[in-house]
Amino acid sequence: MAELWAVTSAHSFISIKYEEEQDWFYVKWSGHINSDDVVTVAKTYLNLQKEMHCPRLLNDKSDVTGEWEEANDWLEFEWKPDLAETGLKYMAMVLSRDMHDQAAARDLQRRLSSNIIVSLFHDLATAKAWLANPEEPD
Repeated sequence: MAELWAVTSAHSFISIKYEEEQDWFYVKWSGHINSDDVVTVAKTYLNLQKEMHCPRLLNDKSDVTGEWEEANDWLEFEWKPDLAETGLKYMAMVLSRDMHDQAAARDLQRRLSSNIIVSLFHDLATAKAWLANPEEPD
């Protein structure tokens, strides 16, 4: 059974579920997000990940708008070092159609790639298929 945690603001709703059958966390983002939302969710996820040591993360931003790239510095320099000790190996990110989101996601992928394998996708089904059987780069 999946447990659910939610982070809400006036403009967004983000849920975090542990999906036991797949052994991954699923983070579903909705609404108009900003850097503060990203930092809040990242902190919540990190606390859960410290307990679960789950190797995979499905980060679904397909239903968002907004600019959150400012959070990438914090994610790289504050979150990434703590995340390294939790056992996360693979992250599948489902991109929004919003160009700001895509640019921020590509920047984050570059920043995290020294610790984990981050792959970007345009649809949830493809992201789930990859995360179920991730391939390491050659």
